[in-house]
Amino acid sequence: MKLPQSVSVLTLAIASATVATQAQAQENNGNVTAISEWNYDTLYEEGGMTAASLMDTEVFGSGNEEIGSVENILLNDQNEIVAIIAQVGGFWDIGDTHVLVPWEEVDVNVDGVSIPVTEDNAEQYGVFQEDYVTKEDLSYISQVDDDATTGSRIWKLTDLLDDYASIGEGNGYGYVDNVLFSEEGKVQGVVIEADSAYGGDTYAYPFDGFDAGWDPSYSTYVLPYDEADLDNLSTFDYDEYDGLWD
Repeated sequence: MKLPQSVSVLTLAIASATVATQAQAQENNGNVTAISEWNYDTLYEEGGMTAASLMDTEVFGSGNEEIGSVENILLNDQNEIVAIIAQVGGFWDIGDTHVLVPWEEVDVNVDGVSIPVTEDNAEQYGVFQEDYVTKEDLSYISQVDDDATTGSRIWKLTDLLDDYASIGEGNGYGYVDNVLFSEEGKVQGVVIEADSAYGGDTYAYPFDGFDAGWDPSYSTYVLPYDEADLDNLSTFDYDEYDGLWD
């Protein structure tokens, strides 16, 4: 049976992205955290924030009033949060609006996050701040030189969440179910919900990001390991992880 052209194109695009990621991961293998050096004890002891709880958490203004919720997170190429995007102000005269707040201006607390945005200064926190979103980011630019310097790379948390996950020679492994952060905003690991063929359990892995050949434009997150690396990895237990809002 001949597949529809749209399906064929999508399949080829995913396969191409997977192959490209695997090739780059192999080139950068020295930058990948070895599974033999990885365990959950540090994660459980340190605790932090899950992406699932951070996204959509309540946002409070300077007067401790609830003004909105987190919509997305921006990170840099060191896998650190640099800013949040929040929807705020439904009750303000300006109506609902999205703001981009640098992470150093965000106060993380047990109730949610607090930001210094008010009805009067909301326009100063426009989403398209050039420190984070440049004109180049808004244009389609193909890479023509493998040695080209790209500068600071900013990516959105939604570029990773819910992506397919593969392992080894392009084998479907599961999907990206969650991301773990320290309270300071550093990625601690990526949580994969394995496919039923791999037991259907949840596992946390190191996230080396760009160093492991990953790119936020890919629709598949390729784990830079092979199946043999997974034999001794235990199921990740959220009950053991001291999440700030969990």
